[in-house]
Formats: sequence, C-alpha cells, structure tokens
Amino acid sequence: MNSPTLLGVKISTANQTEVFETLISFLKGKSFNHVATVNPEFLVEAHKNDRFKKLLNYTDLNVCDGFGITFWTKILYKKNIPRMTGVFLAENLCRIAAENQKSVYFIGGFGVAQTAAEKMKSTFPDLIIAGAEDGSPKEIPQTLVQTKPDIILVAFGAPAQEFWIDKFKLQLTNTKIAVGIGGTFDFWTGKATRAPKIMQKLGLEWFWRLITQPKRAKRIYNAVVVFSALVLKERFIK
Repeated sequence: MNSPTLLGVKISTANQTEVFETLISFLKGKSFNHVATVNPEFLVEAHKNDRFKKLLNYTDLNVCDGFGITFWTKILYKKNIPRMTGVFLAENLCRIAAENQKSVYFIGGFGVAQTAAEKMKSTFPDLIIAGAEDGSPKEIPQTLVQTKPDIILVAFGAPAQEFWIDKFKLQLTNTKIAVGIGGTFDFWTGKATRAPKIMQKLGLEWFWRLITQPKRAKRIYNAVVVFSALVLKERFIK
C-alpha cells in the first residue's frame, strides 16, 4: 500500500474501501497488526521524539486522522490522503468484527470503557465483547491475555497507547489488530461531543474543541500552529 511521508512519518493514501479491505485481511491472517490513527499532534510529537517516530514507521497501517494532514499534503505535495477519524475507524472495526464473528477488547478511558463496549454492543448486536478495562495499566491485564481477543481498542491517548501496544504485541499472540483510538470512548458515551458536521467538513473541529474544551488550548495550538509551521519548514527550508 502506497505510504508517502509527512514530517518523516508514513501515512497511507488508501481510501475508505481499501482500508476496510486491509482490516479484513488482517483479521483473516495469522499475524499481529498495529494500526495507528495519525493526526497532527502525532506528527508534532514524532518530530521531537525519535522513538515515537521510529515506532510509527514500523506500524502495519497508519491512517490519516486530521484535516491538517490532508490539507497540507494536497496544497504542498499534490497528494490526496483521505481522512478517517479514530472514532469512525473504531466503529467500523466493531462492525467488521460483528460481521465476521471476531471479538473486541476495550481498554482505556476514565470510567467509560464498559459503557463504550455496551454502546457498541447495542449498535452491533452480534459483536463479541472480550472484555473492558478502564484506565491506563502499565502492565497487560490478565483478563486480556485469557480472553485472547481478535481486536484491541486502546484509548490511552498518544503516544502512550502506541508505546503500550508495541511493548505487549509479542504477548498478544491471538490478536490480529490493535489500534490506538485516543478519546473515542468519550465520544461514544457522550462524555465529549463531536463538532457539528459542517465544522468537521470544513476542518474546523479544532475550533469547536477550543470552545467546548478550553483546557485543550495547548494541544490545539500544537495541532494547528506548530504543525503547520513544521510542515512549511520541511517544504521550503531544507
């Protein structure tokens, strides 16, 4: 799958159908696959964190989860990188799991993992819930090892979730897909609200978050201002 780089990190150009086909092939295979939902904050962190950058370039699939990435790659490099948010990817992973009799383990969030699992079960009645674990455990939960889930949704936030997946992948011998999904559980459970559709389409989700979650101001600054500055520097200042 073609994967150009931005700020030294590979990002897939696969469209929605191709991503879903790839995920299904992962589930039918025999190996473990690490999927990352890369947004501008990931790239800013990777720019200053070589360990994180190296990890992202060894994942099995990096989908684009950020309007800024699609915008700048189109403007500066004439490349089309379709966007797929972590929320959308995770929900469709649950759909695919339900359709293929695969199990999903929910881990992360702050008191919402079980509720998130129940939400997906109500949306996809055939979904097999392997387990749900709150918080960000430093070690791998014994229930996760025992239930041997096909898919693990890890909601710790980056880069902690990516490092956790990488650290324990050799112990997850029966798991086919592990993906970091940030605050997805909060959106599923209503703890956080997504921007209106028009703002999502216009790439103004950052503005919505600034209004509704002012404590995220520093993160939004990194994702919008710092990220754009780094991309322009990479393009024009060699």
